[in-house]
Amino acid sequence: MCKNLVEYYIPSGYSYKLVRVKCGNTDPYGERAICDKCADDPHIMAGIQAQEEQIKADNDAAHSAGWGDF
Repeated sequence: MCKNLVEYYIPSGYSYKLVRVKCGNTDPYGERAICDKCADDPHIMAGIQAQEEQIKADNDAAHSAGWGDF
């Protein structure tokens, strides 16, 4: 991941609040924030996909043992 910030506008009352999240961290919606530069790079996206698959496998194993997510 890079050090770019990804901007999100989150509803706040009758307006919106700007939230900036570092690329690769969790966004306000619980997903991974990915900047446009990284999203356009197929090698970075392949690495992210591999990480997401490993996370899913770990969580599936934990669920089968009666535990929660990691």
